[in-house]
Amino acid sequence: MSTINLYTRNLLETAAVSVTGEDAGFPATRLYDRAISLFWRYTAAGAVEFKADQGADGNQAVDLLAIARHNFGGQDMAWQYSSDDFGIDIHDAVPGWIQPDHLPIALTLAAPITARYWRVTVGSMSDPRCSEIFLGAGLSLEIKSRPNPNRRLVSNVQWTQTVGGQERSTKLGDRRRQRSLPLFLDPAGLDALRNGLEALDEYSQPFFLQDEDGAAWLCRLLDDPLENFDHKTHTHLTLNVIEML
Repeated sequence: MSTINLYTRNLLETAAVSVTGEDAGFPATRLYDRAISLFWRYTAAGAVEFKADQGADGNQAVDLLAIARHNFGGQDMAWQYSSDDFGIDIHDAVPGWIQPDHLPIALTLAAPITARYWRVTVGSMSDPRCSEIFLGAGLSLEIKSRPNPNRRLVSNVQWTQTVGGQERSTKLGDRRRQRSLPLFLDPAGLDALRNGLEALDEYSQPFFLQDEDGAAWLCRLLDDPLENFDHKTHTHLTLNVIEML
């Protein structure tokens, strides 16, 4: 059996977000619109700070930082939290690091942390850009071995047949990860899942999944979850998801 984590709530969507700067047409709101094909950009040089303030009553916990697409490779980075707007009280959620490449970033914590202020900083660079920053706490779910969980890579290829019967392929985009994940939930687990899925605005929004291999990626539901209450104490349910590009 494997374990997955669902991240359906992004702290940035309910917090006051401030960013070092932004270009016209590439606003900071693109950092939390759940569309990793749309970028925030700042045509300037210097250090960059992305900061979120939950407010005095903010209590959303965090154990994941996901940055989907970016050009921060080679830069010094930090992920921090604070209770006083980074005056004296400053804590590293993880040790600072040098980002080795432009690949997606996904960092997780051993236990969720609740703090009013969160920030991600990037060392001095030119023309930074980023598509999505996601801060949230995961719902851990155990995947059952029956019915069979399965996974595949879904191609984005169009095949065209000529008059003579020959076929030519046109690659329209990258492959996408797809998962079928069977669950067997007790009442508390079912309530937790229902509550998590409520954050998806009636299934209209994508969310982050940390899969059975520990990789975190943005996905959406392929169909509406069907609850089979064919057991006295537990409910069968299968999550079918596909990666968002």
